[in-house]
Amino acid sequence: MMKPPPGSVYATRRANRESGGKRVAGAFAVLAHHPDLTRAFLSFNRHVLYENTLGERLVELVVLRVAVLRGSAYEWAEHAAVARELGVSDEQIRAVAAGGDAEGLPASESLLLRAVDELRHDSNLSPGTWNELKDHFDTRQIIDLLFTVGAYDTLAVAFNCFGLEVDQDLRDSTPPMVQPEN
Repeated sequence: MMKPPPGSVYATRRANRESGGKRVAGAFAVLAHHPDLTRAFLSFNRHVLYENTLGERLVELVVLRVAVLRGSAYEWAEHAAVARELGVSDEQIRAVAAGGDAEGLPASESLLLRAVDELRHDSNLSPGTWNELKDHFDTRQIIDLLFTVGAYDTLAVAFNCFGLEVDQDLRDSTPPMVQPEN
């Protein structure tokens, strides 16, 4: 299992979950059926989630956008809760669902969401988006963006296929995921 960095929002969430007698998150229960793959993927995902050069807030916004685009209610609820703990407002979370065009997100965050949309729809970035990303982020951050989208896109597909249900406490406390109009 992935061990979150001490003092991180992820470590606090894990400790709270365990002290409350909550079960292992549904994602880990599914992954436990394939231990070799799980070890390999979690090694990669540890970097994507805990050591990402984008920082926790931007990672969570990217993951939320992937969840919306893939229709993954499980991924949305889990990461909306984390985003809130990082200080992302419900209005900002709704802006992520809307694609970041709503007020409340800085231009650099809206740019990341647009990049997620392009990657999801075209498996590539337009030259304009690429150039804007280079103006706001260094090469390592752009690489982390690409791999964060890929990792959480993969997880969203798996969560959807396995029909992971959102825990009731998250269902009751997170803003609803609104599907974008195509």
